Amino acid sequence: MLQPLSVAGDSRFAYPPGIKPLLRFQLNGSFNGLKGFASQATDDEWTARPFDGANLIGFTVWHAARSLDWVVNCVLRDLPELVEGAEWKDVRHPEAFFGAGATREAADNVARTVPRQRVIEYLSAMGPDALAWLDSTPQEWFDQPVDLKSARARERGYADDPVWPEIEDLHGIPRWQFLARPGISHLRVHYGEMTSQLESLRA
Repeated sequence: MLQPLSVAGDSRFAYPPGIKPLLRFQLNGSFNGLKGFASQATDDEWTARPFDGANLIGFTVWHAARSLDWVVNCVLRDLPELVEGAEWKDVRHPEAFFGAGATREAADNVARTVPRQRVIEYLSAMGPDALAWLDSTPQEWFDQPVDLKSARARERGYADDPVWPEIEDLHGIPRWQFLARPGISHLRVHYGEMTSQLESLRA
């Protein structure tokens, strides 16, 4: 059973004073940055492979959007992911999970079958609720360790291969760090990657 390390005096689990507004600002930036990128890419660029071995650009954006759903709804809130709703059936693609552990075939299929506008709509529907949840959640709650092996995660295959090796190092870290890593910093890396790839396609 996971235990909060803060109980044992481990300062690594201490929620830094005043960080919640920063987390909110950056989480909002994750949603807005992805929507902006998807809006500026063309349909041809969405399904383009920037270089041999790279993912199609549309898959990377989809993966980033799905990661936000996984981080906020599945893991932190322990609720069904937004993508599980009937309205988002065409966005779901369970064979690609939330991007982690997806095969090349599954990843390419996502980019070729999920249009840019649907990913924009998905992000637009998810963002306000995610920010409202963050605003209403007590600061002390974020000190607790994150559980990536919950019943919900197991049901969706997230605690098994091929997903688990991609995320296991995040298991048990403080919730605020979990939000900051796959929900914010990881997406910033992808944003930089996608931007440079788009520039190379347009050069």
